[in-house]
Amino acid sequence: MVGTTPGVMQKQSSRTRTQRAQKKRPRVVTIGGGTGSFVLLSGLKEYPVAISAIVAMADDGGSTGVLRDEMGVLPPGDVRQCLAALARATPEVRELFSYRFTNSGLEGHSMGNLFLSVLEKITGSFPKAVAVAGNILNAYGRVIPVTQGDMRLVVELNDGVLMHGEHTLDSDERVRTVGVRSVTTTHPVEAYDEACNAITNADLVIIGPGDLYGSIIPNLLVHGIPEALHDTSARIIVVANVTNKKGLTEGFTATDYLTAIEQYLLGRHADVLVHNTAAPSTSLASRYSAQEGEGAFVALGTPSKRCHVIAADLLPDAVMSETQADAAHLPGQSFIRHDSAKLAAAILEHR
Repeated sequence: MVGTTPGVMQKQSSRTRTQRAQKKRPRVVTIGGGTGSFVLLSGLKEYPVAISAIVAMADDGGSTGVLRDEMGVLPPGDVRQCLAALARATPEVRELFSYRFTNSGLEGHSMGNLFLSVLEKITGSFPKAVAVAGNILNAYGRVIPVTQGDMRLVVELNDGVLMHGEHTLDSDERVRTVGVRSVTTTHPVEAYDEACNAITNADLVIIGPGDLYGSIIPNLLVHGIPEALHDTSARIIVVANVTNKKGLTEGFTATDYLTAIEQYLLGRHADVLVHNTAAPSTSLASRYSAQEGEGAFVALGTPSKRCHVIAADLLPDAVMSETQADAAHLPGQSFIRHDSAKLAAAILEHR
């Protein structure tokens, strides 16, 4: 009979304890993209949870759009933001990944976008590129593209006019004046298997916050994602935005966000709705209302009794200035956003 040395037994016992500890961590899946996911993930990574961030693949504006067209790669921008949020690498490495070029032929490009696009060419796979980048950044969790297909959005305005490309949601003035009725895709796209598996095996699925038509719904348009959300045993949480956008979600309540998302769940209803109750400073509120019009701030509305509501102060105690936002490579943070720590605490400590 072959014996086992004490040293080997100790190593096996330690490995078993580690595996058990990992299994006990709640499996949390986020669905979104852009700044909304950055904010949420920055807070979630402070908790002992297993994070899988599913990211929209419809972006085609700015640096991301140029790289998609010129290199034939999948859109790296939203993935880059999620990786940056989850990164535990040294400050220098995080800064390198977030660096944006100015005053050169690469002006407007992010180093992280270029890095991911080159890695995709080297590895032959965007998911592999994301995994390699995650290892380099020592990311706390996984970042998963919702699809490997070439996903392109079609935006239908309220007057029936069709516009092509996710970038039109921000760049075309008709969006703000006419308003958006819906978004679809130019052709069907299939979900990446890992995205569906993550949802199936999750304990908690968090949808939002973020741009409803540019970051949230595009994930739900991917074949396989609504089916996985319908069938999962996980609790589904919808995080309503703090503010609305003129022409996009003008006058929306938190209940409207919930309803818009549930339309893609094949009859499944969300279990929890997260809503901010705090009001911004008078000066910031006036500035935002002047830009986004009446109904700029998201009220609760009247959610169904079947949905539990978490209503709390979810705003930062101090809003980041434009100078600080530029330094952190987070344009738009001078606007009103969720506080990362408060949002994560509301979800994980009160669910």
